[in-house]
Amino acid sequence: MAKYDTIIIKIASRCNINCTYCYMYNLGDSSYALQPKFINHETINSIYEEVKRHCKKNEITKFTFIFHGGEPLLMKKNEFLKMISLFNSLIEEGIVVVFALQTNGILIDKEWCEIFKKYNIGVGISLDGVKEINDINRVDKKGNGSYDNVIKGISVLQEHFNSEFGLLSVVNIDADPIDSYQHLKKCGAATVDFLLLDANFDNADSNIIENNKNADWFIKVFDEWYNEPEETRIQYRFFEVIIHKILGGLYSIDNMGYGDNTVLVIETNGEIEAVDVLKICGESFTKTNININTHSFDNVFDNVLAEIYYNSGKYLAKKCLACPINEICGGGYLPHRYSSENGFNNPSVYCNDLLKLITHIQNRIVDSLPQEIKIESGIEKLHYEQALQIIDESLPTIEVPNYTEKLESFAKNKYA
Repeated sequence: MAKYDTIIIKIASRCNINCTYCYMYNLGDSSYALQPKFINHETINSIYEEVKRHCKKNEITKFTFIFHGGEPLLMKKNEFLKMISLFNSLIEEGIVVVFALQTNGILIDKEWCEIFKKYNIGVGISLDGVKEINDINRVDKKGNGSYDNVIKGISVLQEHFNSEFGLLSVVNIDADPIDSYQHLKKCGAATVDFLLLDANFDNADSNIIENNKNADWFIKVFDEWYNEPEETRIQYRFFEVIIHKILGGLYSIDNMGYGDNTVLVIETNGEIEAVDVLKICGESFTKTNININTHSFDNVFDNVLAEIYYNSGKYLAKKCLACPINEICGGGYLPHRYSSENGFNNPSVYCNDLLKLITHIQNRIVDSLPQEIKIESGIEKLHYEQALQIIDESLPTIEVPNYTEKLESFAKNKYA
């Protein structure tokens, strides 16, 4: 039975800006329009009761709530306080509660900062780098850039929250990677992370994919980050997970590594779904008809998509199984593997980018290790071209996995 220790709660299903690349609103799924604009008390109470039951049943002692949207700060403060106070009372049940929130930052004010401080809420803000780059895609509903208003929100956060916050960016390969990285650092973030633009085999820009432009962009950022003194180096989760995996660690995230994906999404109407980025695969693609008001987390695997997401680091295409770095990459992010022809029976659309980036990082790590550790661990350099050759040689020896039909069940008319 699957165990979950994190839920992303869509407390608001609408947003105050209109990013062109947003998977919620602008990549082919309009089901948000059928959702309540805000989560209600009944659903919040159902979440509380189910988390309590699930944690006790599975002896889970730490549980994370991530508040998301849309834009979560559209929720009225008094309603937010009632919700978070209820969830916080799980402490009385012996459960350590962790709160996080992802926002575009525009609505941050002193009162919100006081709430963040009181409940120790980790705050992440979305910003795509310098003004000229951010305002290409992160625009309001009139097409105006959001940069200036986000920076105002960050200033309020720094003045009144007085705690660490993170910045999250979507990669724009036309931007200078070093300028983008350094700009996020100058904004005062404690952590930064760049995300690949959400795409799959049905809608990716083939020119970008075929030429490894994302890998080259990330490699420049990695070298800049890795060359900084370790004691002053900013936290960069994506790179840190890769390094951790290269050195034999078990830590995984849902777009990297082969661990279970113990995260669920709960929509404003209470529907329990796999990761929301899967909306890029088609209209109402993530819908499960499994609702927190009528079902439990034990019912999640009744939905095949949720099962595949939970096991996405293990349910890999044959090419991934032939790859020498598959335990690090874990096949990449599940939404990026989709095609209408094969469902999820594909490597990531960014497969070669990930391969080139990870082998580069591995070789930098190997160069930095003392000789005795290299000998003891057996870790060696692996160049991108070597990895491609290994895949080509190994692929014919890989048998068809027993989960292939599940992966391909999402192909259009595959088994009709």
